[in-house]
Amino acid sequence: MVKVWFPSMFMRLVNHNLAKQKATLQVPPSMTKHEVKEYLSKIYNIEATKVSTVNVAGDWKRLYGKRKTIAYRRRNYKLAFVSYGPEEAEAATEAAKAQN
Repeated sequence: MVKVWFPSMFMRLVNHNLAKQKATLQVPPSMTKHEVKEYLSKIYNIEATKVSTVNVAGDWKRLYGKRKTIAYRRRNYKLAFVSYGPEEAEAATEAAKAQN
């Protein structure tokens, strides 16, 4: 019997620049740079050369009703900026097309 492990964290492609060989991914706040690099190498076969992360606070939104206004906050998230080599550019393009 072979055990197959599926990732429990999500990654969403926000921006992909093929000319500069960079991609911007939205990841959970608990995900580290090493986990992003490992995730890309094992799932999509993309060897990342550099990973930078930025924590982003969720925006405040307001719903205006007839009687009262409700304010709520969106979730916090992290942006991961990934640089990869020219060999992985083709694999990154295929992964981006598969996600859309």
